[in-house]
This record gives sequence, C-alpha cells and structure tokens, in this order.
Amino acid sequence: MRKKLEQFIKLCVVATFFVPLVLVSSKFIFPFIVPKIIIFRSLTLLMLGAYVVLLVSDYTRYRPRVTLINIAVIAFFFSFLISTFAGADWYRSFWDNHERMLGLFTIFHYAVYYFIATSVIKEKNDWRWLLRFFLFAGSVVMLIGVLQKINPELLLNRGSSRVSATLGNPIYYSGYGLFLFYVGLILFWKESVKGWKYFAVVGGVLGFLGIFLGGTRGTLLGLIASVGVLMTSYFFTLKEHKKIRQTIGAVIVGGVIIFGVLFAFRQTNFVQRIPAIGRLFSVSFTSSTGATRVMAWKIATQAWKDKPVFGWGPNNFYYAFNKYYRSEFLERGWGETWFDNAHSAIFNTLAVQGIIGLLAYAALFVVSIFCLWRAWKEGRIDKHIFAIGSAFLVGHFVHNSTVFENPTSYLYFFFFLAFINSVSRCPNDADLRIKEKKEKTISPALTVTVSVAVLFLIYSTNINVARANMTSLRVLGAMQNGQMVAETYQKAVEAGSPHIDDIRSDFVRSLIMIIPQYVNAGFVDKAKKLYQIGYDESKKNLVLHPLDIRTHLQLAQLIQQGMMVLKNPPQSLAEAEAVLKDAFVKSPKRQQIIYQLSMLELLMDKSDEAISLLQTAIDDDAAIGESWWRLALVYYEAGEIDKAKETIKEAEKRDIIFTDAGKSVRDMVTTAVIKVNKAK
Repeated sequence: MRKKLEQFIKLCVVATFFVPLVLVSSKFIFPFIVPKIIIFRSLTLLMLGAYVVLLVSDYTRYRPRVTLINIAVIAFFFSFLISTFAGADWYRSFWDNHERMLGLFTIFHYAVYYFIATSVIKEKNDWRWLLRFFLFAGSVVMLIGVLQKINPELLLNRGSSRVSATLGNPIYYSGYGLFLFYVGLILFWKESVKGWKYFAVVGGVLGFLGIFLGGTRGTLLGLIASVGVLMTSYFFTLKEHKKIRQTIGAVIVGGVIIFGVLFAFRQTNFVQRIPAIGRLFSVSFTSSTGATRVMAWKIATQAWKDKPVFGWGPNNFYYAFNKYYRSEFLERGWGETWFDNAHSAIFNTLAVQGIIGLLAYAALFVVSIFCLWRAWKEGRIDKHIFAIGSAFLVGHFVHNSTVFENPTSYLYFFFFLAFINSVSRCPNDADLRIKEKKEKTISPALTVTVSVAVLFLIYSTNINVARANMTSLRVLGAMQNGQMVAETYQKAVEAGSPHIDDIRSDFVRSLIMIIPQYVNAGFVDKAKKLYQIGYDESKKNLVLHPLDIRTHLQLAQLIQQGMMVLKNPPQSLAEAEAVLKDAFVKSPKRQQIIYQLSMLELLMDKSDEAISLLQTAIDDDAAIGESWWRLALVYYEAGEIDKAKETIKEAEKRDIIFTDAGKSVRDMVTTAVIKVNKAK
C-alpha cells in the first residue's frame, strides 16, 4: 500500500508538469490562468491526501527533514502569511484576483507541493525520470511557440511577433524556456544512454530557442548572467583539467569582449537586427515601457518606506501605486497608468512583503546555491549538478528582477527547489535505519476519511471556483446579446467562489456599457432591474475593498448611467460625487478621477470646482493634452468663451498635441469665438 501511495504521488507530480499546456479559451475568464491554477491545486490536494496517509502511518519515514532549504521555504511562506494579515487588504492578499490567482491560498499549495515532493521522492533515478517528463511537457509548450511564430494568430496570440504558446504571456514563455534549457543540460550530463542524451539535447535546444522566441529582455539578461555563472563554476571545479580551464577562461574573456563591443555599437543597424540581442540593447528608460517601469520601482521603494517590515500585503501593490501615483504616467498612454505589480519580483516583494519578505525570497536562491556548493564539496553531487543548478538559480533571479512570478514559474521553481533539497541532503543514520524497517499497515478508515476530506476540498475550493468563473463568462456573453441575465448571474454568485469580487466587477463593467443600449432599445424595465443588481454588487465590493479606486470609478459611472432609468439626477449626481471625492483622497494625482469628477461637477453647475480640479491636473503635469481640452470645455460650458480660447491658445503655445476629442473641443471653441466676434 505504501508503494502504491508513493507511486500515486509521483504520478500527480508528473501530471502537474502538463498543467502549463492547459488552455480552455471559450469557457473561462482569463483562460490562460484560471484552469491551470484549478488543476494544479486539485492535483496538489490529491498529493496531500496520499501524503497525510503516509505520514500518519509512518511519520518517521515521511516527515520533512530539517534542512536549510526547507527552513527557507517555511520562512518564505510565513513571511507571506504574516504580510497577508498585516497588510492593507487581507482578502485580496489571501485570494488575489482571478487574473493571477497567486494569493496566500495558492502559495500554500505550492509550498505543500514542494514539501511532499522532497519528502517522498528520494531516489536519484526517480528524479531523473521526473526531469525527463518535465522536459517533455515543456518541449511541447516550446513547440507550440514555434508554431505561433509560423502562424502568429494561433491560440490567441493575436498576430504578435513574440510568442506565448499556452501561457498567455511572452514573459512566462521565455522564463520557462530558460528553465528547460538548464534541465536539458542536467539530463545531458546525467544520461548514460544515447537516446536519452539526444532527447536532452532536443529539449534543451527548444528551451534555449524559447528564450528568444518570447523576446523577453529580462530573460536574456538572466541567460547571460547564468552562462557567466556556469562558466565560472566549471572554471573553479575542473581543477584537474588545465586545458579545459584555459578554454573556459578564454570563453569568459571572449564573451565579455563581445558583449562590450555589442553594447558599444548598440545603435547600429547590425546590432539592432540581431534577434533578441537587438531588443536587449535597444532598451531605454525614457521609452514608454522602460520609463514607467522605473517609475513603478520608485513607487515600490516609497511604499516600502511606509510599511518597511511586512509591507502592504501580497497583491496589494495597486493600493500603494494609487497613493504615490505620478501624473507623468499618462504621458505614456492610458495603458501605463494601472500597475497592480511593480513589474519586478524584487521591488514588488519589497513593497508588499517588506524587508522581511524580500530577505525570505532572496534566501530561497542564496540558501539553495549554498546547499549545492556544500553538497559538491562533500561529494554528494557532481560538478554538473552544482554548476548547472547554480546557473539556473542566478538566471531565474535576474529574470525575475524585471518581471513577476506566475503560475508556471512557481511550478518549476518549487519543483527545482525540491530536487535540489533532495539531492543535496546528507542522509543520516536515522534515514539508513528507516530503509530497514518493515512496512506498516495502513488503516482503511484513515484512507477513506482523508479521501472524503480531499474531495470535499477540491469541490469547494476549485470546482466551485471553476463553475462560478464559467457561469460569469456566460453572463457577460448573454448581456452582449441583450438577454436577461439576472438568474444566471445569481447562479454565479451562489457558486461560492472567493473571487466573487471579480465576478461582481466584471458584471458591473459590462453593465455600464449595456444600460444605454437597453434604454435606447426600449427595455427600460430590464435596464432598471439590472442596474439595481449592479448597484448593490458595487456597494458590496466597496465595503470589501474600500481602498480600491477602480470600484469607486465603476460605481460612479454606474450611478450616472442609472440616471437614465431612475430619473433622479440630483440624488444620483450627489452620490456619484461623494464616491469620486473619496477616490480622489486615496489617489490625488490620478487623472481618471480628476477628469470624471470635473465633468460631474460641471453637470452639477459647479464649474468653479471643475476648473480648480483641472487646473490642478495641469499644474501637476502640463504635458497632458487631455487636461487642457477638458479645462477649455468646462470654460466653454460655463459660458466663459474667452477663457476657453486662452486655454486652447496656451496649450498650442506649449506644443500640446490634441487627440480627436481635443481637436473637436478646439474647433467648437473657435467657432464660438467667431460667432461672438460677429455678434459684436
């Protein structure tokens, strides 16, 4: 029975390797994330059930050992736990949203996955087979990326030159490729059969190719740094091979020279046209993406100073970003004004988990490299495991310094930590005595009880989440077709998903666009009923997440749309004003709030307040064209045509480029000025 349970756990581990391939595009909201997390968590719970039975039956054999990596993983998890409940919004930290689903609840599953794998799988041959399966599953993902390069429209890639396969993001794809490249290297050196060596080479090459197909600069930097570590490690470990060391030394020096030359001539067409290399050297911290990321990192540092020990709470960077939002973000476009992550695992962890969390996160890498080094020095692993394992860890850390973790990266990272912990641990006398012990009988009652508990957990925490997500997608689709969705939406709500806040938000977002269409089509009663549902749901979200200004903006928009069906403008406008003023306090420089509130004040005949708000926006950043034309519009609507003209003239003097909306206001003001002059 014990052997069967062990085998079951190993099969579940293998099954997790194929989770990155899961993509159900027509059934889920965020199809690249939700089904992956649902399946991974379910597999982990199945593993946990089998492990609990093994642990109760023979605690000494299966208990986690005291190792440095185990301690580091525990420290990381408890840092995440403490920050969750010490932060600004424990609910979001615990569950996250269904776009990422990497809250404490899911991180717990990754930690469980790690401890089960490293406690149950102990034979080197088992680890070899697991690495083979991981490389195979990953190679399929890489091949899909190759097909996307041939057909850019394949699997929702939307014609992008950078591929993402079934992962949904080129960043995830490149990082995965880096891991597979090093798994291929490990297997190449550890395999003794030619067929398996060829397999390792093919898988490693596909991973290496994936780094470039994803086109992620951070991953390429990680590759360069990791290759440097790999070469340096071999240089110091191959002491008995003088010629090989000389060759490696020459390669290191040559690599540094080549890199320096490419950097020096980075502006030339030749360098710019080199795949991935050109993209790496073309990075600019003054470009839209580069500049806003640096600004986000600065905000992360400011946020850390506010809460230096445990941070704002995991997944709460968005709140810190709102507080310290800078007006110049809008200079790079509306898409660069919303950051729910600092776009750097390093800066993001510092902001949301504080210095304790960052140290715990860094310890996962530092301790693992130390354990590899110590195991090599003591002869428990060879130089290849030490060199390649250290290289990947450094590469992954550098990669993460400019991106963020995702479901797939956590999967291969915690799996690799489990592998390192297992192969680098020194067996003690107790371990040797365990191997000689007889197998204990496992209680059938225990097995049944644990099985029922596991199935209940899978149903309540995963199947219900999946049902709610799929039902919510059907609701959104039905709304677009003009169908009455109140009953279907209620089913989504009653499914019991902890992501009910996201379900409400998605529903209200669609409702804001749909209400005018319903009214224009004569379905006023239907619009009124849906409005009331949306209003109540928005209020619930506001209570659950009082710092979330997206909920404020949504509710204010919905209230204004509701004026069409409720026919109570004064009351609705006053309520929307109160909601937006609350949001303005939480993010005083965010233009979305200023623009929406100023137009609302204009509707309420409070033109002075509207002018003051827009003038504040211009004073904060005079380069934003929308602030100018909105101010001109308020002056125009208030009957102050001369001031509207002066505003447009001042904007043009500053070389402000207007959008179509701005040009329309400018033309309207010009026409009004002409009419006034004629009247005189």
